[in-house]
Amino acid sequence: MFYNKCMKIIDCHTHLQSEKLIKEYFANTDREFAVSMQALDSLIGNGNEFWDATKKFDNIFVCPCIDLLLPIKKQLEEIDKLSQYNKIIGLKIYTGYQPIFADDERLTPVFEYAMGKGLSVVYHCGVGAENLQSAKGYDYASCLPIAKLAKRYPDVNFIASHFDYPHFDDCAKLITEFENVFTDVSGELENHKNYSNKQLADKFICKIKPVLNKYDIDKLSDKVMFGTDYFGKNSNFYAVEEYIYICESLFGEKNLDKLLFKNCLKAYPKIQKFIN
Repeated sequence: MFYNKCMKIIDCHTHLQSEKLIKEYFANTDREFAVSMQALDSLIGNGNEFWDATKKFDNIFVCPCIDLLLPIKKQLEEIDKLSQYNKIIGLKIYTGYQPIFADDERLTPVFEYAMGKGLSVVYHCGVGAENLQSAKGYDYASCLPIAKLAKRYPDVNFIASHFDYPHFDDCAKLITEFENVFTDVSGELENHKNYSNKQLADKFICKIKPVLNKYDIDKLSDKVMFGTDYFGKNSNFYAVEEYIYICESLFGEKNLDKLLFKNCLKAYPKIQKFIN
């Protein structure tokens, strides 16, 4: 592998929900920075622990989630207050986990808030994992409705997470057509069956590579980010180094710096306020 420890790296997609998880993550990786996606309370129940933990670390940037089942305006007001203490760079929406399409009109205040604050909007897209057994809510998690938003809000960046697994072609087409749409490779190595992470990575590479080969790899590499979906060493989302292997295997040595660092700065313009 070309990767060396001198390269700057931002993990664009983690779930570092507590101080314990943050310390665990950085103790076991060479990563410099990480973006932590707040999970829905209905999934995790992390409450204020997420906010109290993430504000203590200069190298953690956050994307608070918007819960469709709660008043959206009130959530945005609370996020505005929290932005004084936390390094907020985007807003996370759990399409698929909640019955909502990416372009749902009820989310209009979210898009307008993001536009006014220079924030990106991140979606859970696809099933997001190699061995996920359930396709519950999959129709809602499609990346395709993001196209309408990309046209309507050209000054807002949208991230279709997980490369919209397994509909890679939809996602590749979307990110190449719209300058303000990005994706990541996170969440593809969910380990239910005790395979090695290397085995899971190789399986994913074999699945996605034929799709990517239909596109200009160098252009595609401008829109894809390194991310892991890390959720703790005792979870099914604990791989880290294997995602670097995926990035290099798919996009080559010359593009690695973009996937590991530079593309994240483009996808999340607000992050440059916190990184020199």
